[in-house]
Order: sequence, then structure tokens, then C-alpha cells
Amino acid sequence: MLLSSSRVLQLLLRSPEGWSVLQARFASIRVHDATQQLYTTPVELDGRKGKFTIDAVFQDTNSSGSPRGTVVTMHGSPGSHKDFKFITPQLVEEGYRVVGINYPGFALSGDSDELQHHNEERTLFAQTIIDRLALKDSVLFLAHSRGCENALRLTVANQDKTIGMALVSGTGFRVHKAIKPVSRLKKINHVYDTYPLIRRPLEKLFYQYATVFVWYRIPDCSVYNRVLGLRLRHGRTAFNAMKSMSLCDLEHQKPFVDEFNKNAKLLALICYSGRDHLIETEIMAEFAAAFLERVHFILRKEDSEEAVTDQIVKAFTEDDKRRVTVEFTDDNHFSQKHRAKLIARSIDAMFEAAKNIKNA
Repeated sequence: MLLSSSRVLQLLLRSPEGWSVLQARFASIRVHDATQQLYTTPVELDGRKGKFTIDAVFQDTNSSGSPRGTVVTMHGSPGSHKDFKFITPQLVEEGYRVVGINYPGFALSGDSDELQHHNEERTLFAQTIIDRLALKDSVLFLAHSRGCENALRLTVANQDKTIGMALVSGTGFRVHKAIKPVSRLKKINHVYDTYPLIRRPLEKLFYQYATVFVWYRIPDCSVYNRVLGLRLRHGRTAFNAMKSMSLCDLEHQKPFVDEFNKNAKLLALICYSGRDHLIETEIMAEFAAAFLERVHFILRKEDSEEAVTDQIVKAFTEDDKRRVTVEFTDDNHFSQKHRAKLIARSIDAMFEAAKNIKNA
């Protein structure tokens, strides 16, 4: 967005905070694809051999900002901002700004052999974009799958500007079936990183097999036998996804949950599914139960989604509930698609609740 010269002067003459906003506006943010509301900006990360820069591509539905608030989305591994394509239009229609993070190595943002794909790197990547956009308050983090760990970290790290988070089909505290056995994934990653000459043949092989199947233990051996159904363009993306999944926080999320629980003003929506083919229901139920003073809802196949949504909205806006967990008993891993309306309405209710808390 271009600023007029008078507007620039006004910002320059304002407080130091205004100056930081002006700096952020001109910090190398460029239009990447105007038709898709995509922007790009360089992000500096710490690699194995030192610092390196990668081009981040992110969605921004309203670069001038919104008084209603900003929703920052974080996808899984693999994934993109398009993972929220059914939720984003509903939020935009309600007046919210949506900033969609595209993590590096998954086709839209840049890729590099220096990428490590651990949570410190992924969190720094997203935080750099947040800071460069000068997002200062009324921010909510919305995440799916692998991205939920980063949303939790970012919520805790940005308590001065966030109202909370909405997590859909997260990773839980324990190793789940999508990454069993983790040791095998780490061995493959080690071979891939250690022997650059065989990377391309491995990528071609992995594109044909590993993008379709997941490791699953059968008595005495591990075989590829369970279909994931992921859509990937290249074996390189498959390896990046596998690497990031092998580096999940899992039980190391507990300190972040404890820190979240200390702030009674933070709001949380935790959604998981009863027929998730990647993560066991009991693992996600355990994770949801870690959030204190929560109210729990169950949406069964025979239930009215609208009625359950109304109950969630009421819990946030009228009953002063701060943490809501929901189990979709008959859904798979991709509830952000199947329950987009419920999630969007719940997020709207969370912003309304945050306003009530602020005005109390």
C-alpha cells in the first residue's frame, strides 16, 4: 500500500511508535500476486552454516488494517494459506484482516538447504512477518495440524497484542500415528542432509511413495501402508514436511500451555476429531484437557452444527468462558474445511469476548 507524502510526514512527526510503523511499511514488503492478495518480504534465519535470507510469501486480505482485528493463520506440514480457504472469506466478510503465513519449503515461500524446520525457526519466521506488519493488538492465531505448535508459542510470546488462539487438529503431547516411528523419520532426514548427491533421486522416489503413505508399525516391521491423501507438487516438499513433523514439540508444549493458563484473559478454541487418520483422538483429548477451566462440546453426526455453534458463541460472549474445546466425533483431520462456519463464528465470538474483557 503506497502512502501519500502528507501521510508519511504525519507519521514521521509522531511518536517513536509511529516511526516504527512507518519503518515497517517500507521494510521491503512487495506485492507478489495482487489478484491473490499475496505479498513477499525477506526474512533472515539462522542456518547450519550461519545466517541466511529467504523470501517469505504471505496473504494479507487488508494491508491497511482492520479495527475489528487480525487473524494470523498457520498451516500444517505440508500446507499453505489455502488450507483456510473456507474460513478466510467468512472472516473477511465480517470485517477481519487475515494474514496467512506460508512456511518456507512448501512451494510458495522460498526454500533452502539451510532450513532446519524446527519450531524455533518456524516461530521466528512468522514473528518476523508479524513485526514487519506492525501488528500491535487484537491479534488471534488460527492454526491447523503442525502449525498449532507454532500458534501456541506465538500466542505466549505475544501476550501484549493477542486475544488468544484457535487450534484445529493439533499434534498433542505424545507421538501419534502420522509420525511413528519418529526414529525412522530422523534417520531418513539424516541421510538426506548428509549426502547431497542422492537428494534428487530420493526426492523422486519419495514423491511416488512417501507422499502417499505414512509409517505404521505392524508387529515386527514398519511399512508404508496407510494412505495420507496429501497433494504435493514435488518430493522436496515431502522431505520438508517429514523433517518438520519429526521435529514436533509434543510433550515440550506443556510449558507453553502452562504459561498460557497463567493469563486468564487469553481465549482458546481447541478443536479435534474422532476419526482423524493421523492423530489419535485420545492424544488430542489429553491436550485439550490441559487447558484450565475449559468448557467442552461434542458435535456428533446427528447433531445440529448450528445449535452447537450457538452454544460455543454463548459460552464465549455471555457465559464468560475463556477456553472452549470441541470434539467432532465423525470428522477427519481436516476440520478447518468441514467445520469452517463453526470455526469462523467461534472466532468472531472470541473477538467479541475479548472486547468485553477489555471493557470490564
